[in-house]
Amino acid sequence: MKKLLAAGLAAALAVTIGGCQNKPQDAQAANQQFANSKVYIGALSCRVSGSTSFIIGSTRDLDCAYLTKDGISQGYKGTIRQFGVDIGYTKEGHILWHVFQVNGLVGGTVSTDPTVLVGGFIGQNTQVTASAGAGGAFLYGGANNQIVLQATEIRGSGGGYNLAYAIADIELRLKN
Repeated sequence: MKKLLAAGLAAALAVTIGGCQNKPQDAQAANQQFANSKVYIGALSCRVSGSTSFIIGSTRDLDCAYLTKDGISQGYKGTIRQFGVDIGYTKEGHILWHVFQVNGLVGGTVSTDPTVLVGGFIGQNTQVTASAGAGGAFLYGGANNQIVLQATEIRGSGGGYNLAYAIADIELRLKN
């Protein structure tokens, strides 16, 4: 129950913080912005493949770089699957995720290990694309199910047309 409450608080914090941003950010800028946070641990920057969606879902490949707020980096490969209303097509794009560690809210040690994102995440995704994209998402999972990913920026390089309101599932693995 405590972890569920902590996850809810972290997600609410992440959504509030993300909604206050006005300009595009990169991982280093995000890390500088949250340098004094007790729950923020880094930024995950992902190139997302394009896809065609067929009403009930889609699958996209991810090529990501994670940068801890202490400056340690790690490459990741992954897949994002969406299940729900997802209609249209998108070209390759970019997502920047703020990474929060739930146990930081309940007095645990905040991780600086760049491999803490290995594993599965699940949550909600909303996106509207009409030539350019906008949306938001937050997902919960990772090492010991204590990581919250909050999408703070979704940028398309070529756009497309898409409407999505879905459950999102991400699987991340270390890049060789």
